[in-house]
Amino acid sequence: MIMKRLAGVMLAIFLSCAFAAAQPAKHSHEGRFYMGVQMGPMLNLYENYFSYKENGKAWGLVTYQAGLVGGYDVNDIFGLRLSASYAKNAGACNTRNTSAHGFYPYTFSSVNVFADAILDIHGLSDLYSFFRFKLYGGMGFGHTFNMTESNHPWQDVSDPNTVFGFRFGAIFEYNITDHIGIFGDLCGEAYTDKYNGLMPSAKEQAEDFEGYGGFPLDLRGLVSVGFLYRF
Repeated sequence: MIMKRLAGVMLAIFLSCAFAAAQPAKHSHEGRFYMGVQMGPMLNLYENYFSYKENGKAWGLVTYQAGLVGGYDVNDIFGLRLSASYAKNAGACNTRNTSAHGFYPYTFSSVNVFADAILDIHGLSDLYSFFRFKLYGGMGFGHTFNMTESNHPWQDVSDPNTVFGFRFGAIFEYNITDHIGIFGDLCGEAYTDKYNGLMPSAKEQAEDFEGYGGFPLDLRGLVSVGFLYRF
């Protein structure tokens, strides 16, 4: 009888240990700093972006960007992040309201700095996983420069420009170890007009003036992959 009870206790202990071992330990980031790098393609949606497609140059709207990020996880739900990036951008001057209806593309460089607030969805649900899905929103500014010549007959492109920006995005993060992780970042950014060096006049924004959609923001869509180290 004693042997049966002992065997039963040992079996219970064994099963408990096996069950505990099967559960992944919670990968907590609370109170930790991290740094990382990221890069990837982006889509430029400024005034007259449609002229790229109309002239068979749609892929010209896809350029590249790369940056550095640094952040702090306040807890497993909320975090803060700073980022600075460099990008090559593509714009175009007015096409439809010119006598030649020509194609007037140009490129320019940019440095963009943002401060983001991050919400960790896995932290909210208390899931036990090395994978994290996060949402974020941020504010910052963009500085644009090195505008190339568009050869447009009358529209001027200002250079340089510094404007306000805001953005929203999602992060898909996988932590390979307690310190090393990889991530994907989907982001949509909006800047006040003149980010791309163009600020059309009231006349150009009129409904009967072709070639300008009247939208007051310059937009970018970004897809990045990155590497991070958590201290």
